[in-house]
Amino acid sequence: MVDIPAVVAFASVFVLGICFSVIGSVKLKLVEVLQIDDAKVGALISALMFCSLIAVLIIGPTMDRVGYMTIAVLGFFLAGICIWILAVAKTYKAAFTACLLLGIGAMCVNTAGNVLGPTVLFGGANPAAASNLLNVFFGIGAFITPLIAAALLGRVGYLKTVAVIGAICFAPIILALISSYPPAPPGFNVVRSIGLIAEAAVLLGGISLFCYIGLEASMGGFITTYLKSHEMTDERANTFLSGFWICLMIARLIAALILGGVAPVHHGVAIVVLSIIAALAIGIMIGARTPGHGVIGTLLCGLSFGPMFPTLVGVTFFKTNAINAGITGSVFGWIFAIGLLGGIIVPMLVGRYSAKLSIRQSLYIPLIASILLLIFSAILQWVVPPETVPTVAE
Repeated sequence: MVDIPAVVAFASVFVLGICFSVIGSVKLKLVEVLQIDDAKVGALISALMFCSLIAVLIIGPTMDRVGYMTIAVLGFFLAGICIWILAVAKTYKAAFTACLLLGIGAMCVNTAGNVLGPTVLFGGANPAAASNLLNVFFGIGAFITPLIAAALLGRVGYLKTVAVIGAICFAPIILALISSYPPAPPGFNVVRSIGLIAEAAVLLGGISLFCYIGLEASMGGFITTYLKSHEMTDERANTFLSGFWICLMIARLIAALILGGVAPVHHGVAIVVLSIIAALAIGIMIGARTPGHGVIGTLLCGLSFGPMFPTLVGVTFFKTNAINAGITGSVFGWIFAIGLLGGIIVPMLVGRYSAKLSIRQSLYIPLIASILLLIFSAILQWVVPPETVPTVAE
């Protein structure tokens, strides 16, 4: 029998993968259509992340109040509509507006998927393993988007290609409407939800996500630019961008299998190790003398990035006892909002330095972010004790 709530969770993060990879996937053609440079592309990514930051602060607590279905359906609908707006945009202002609005749809599916998944998978007992398995589908969405772009852009053009990508986002609406869901927690307290930001686990989880989301947003948005600097064709650059997302997806699947047999108290060690690998991978990209070395660094980034986000979410849920306390939406809203600041700032800086200097020199910014991620995730793992946060219903 099909577990429809789990399918809705998987579909939600799949559509999130589309939302977060669509700009990078069509970036080379988007630059031609709108006649913009890398700095403005970075601003488009930052616009998506900025609106996402505002939206997730509202959507997380709202879902704790109204439940999953409304948020999931709204997310699928808005994601498709906004990508269609991006498809027909003729000016930079129109594309900027589409990216802003896309942030709302992205955060609806993001919150629905990343909160529903750890609640219904593994009986809610292993949030890091559940989040990794769930976010394999984020990787699939992020992988299939540049693959569609590589296959269709040269054949049917920019508008029709982006329209196809947008249409995919509408598909899960029917399932979301007919699914049953866990109930929203009783006695939800908005004031207590706001107070979660003062908790060490929430704050450190958010700062760690600041570093990670900044890494993923900047690398996902500028990998094609980096590979083009090695004189690759547009098609090959998009193909290796898909390879980056494939590696991310595979790493999450492996992490889900491994972490399923590891006690949650030890899951944060994986983030520390992966941060070190990420720093090495970015170093390889910066120092690459051949296209092959650049591709190796790119794919290694995907492998190291893969388990970071879902494991950080799972570790923060564990440290805060979020699932048992009924505060998953509120905790996720806070940590993701802080994380999205990284998605605003880091790609904007990468875009500016790429436009002024070179894409390779701009990669020193993600390198610094990976080192900071190592530091803050280590503090979250070894300094902050688990289960210190009361329920919002108290």
